[in-house]
Amino acid sequence: MLPPASRPSLRPSGALRASRLLLAVACAAALAAQAAGCGGSAAQGPDAATAIASIDARLRGSFRLVRFEPEVPLEPMLASMLEFQYTHLIVRFDGQRILADSPGLHVDRAYEIRDPVWDRFKLISYDEAGIAYEALCEFSSQGELIVYAQTPPWKGIATLRRAQ
Repeated sequence: MLPPASRPSLRPSGALRASRLLLAVACAAALAAQAAGCGGSAAQGPDAATAIASIDARLRGSFRLVRFEPEVPLEPMLASMLEFQYTHLIVRFDGQRILADSPGLHVDRAYEIRDPVWDRFKLISYDEAGIAYEALCEFSSQGELIVYAQTPPWKGIATLRRAQ
């Protein structure tokens, strides 16, 4: 067994944590809204394809992270990194990939839209190992994208606003 000083750390690196933030923030779905009692049911068959196409058309483009309310307070270093992202992080959806960029950070993930219900949907993104991450999303009445992130340490609610 290696002495403690020479063992590799099992804690995620800052870059890995940052990419998880982007996954959590960039991804979302309507399951939370359904669980909260919002009406409607997920479309099925040809109606589902039409509903997904409608959500996709609204989702395409660039968004800026404007707010994140963590479920549990973040450690100071992560909180500081998050604060920096508010003015820099741009998340772009192109119909197949999520591209999230800010200085020193780049994330490129495949995604798909599932279970559309009105303005709500589930967004599944896949990391480079093919692991799926689910998020609940909805478009607010102000046109913002609200993301209910379920992946620690970034569990919470993010707000993305259409970038100018």
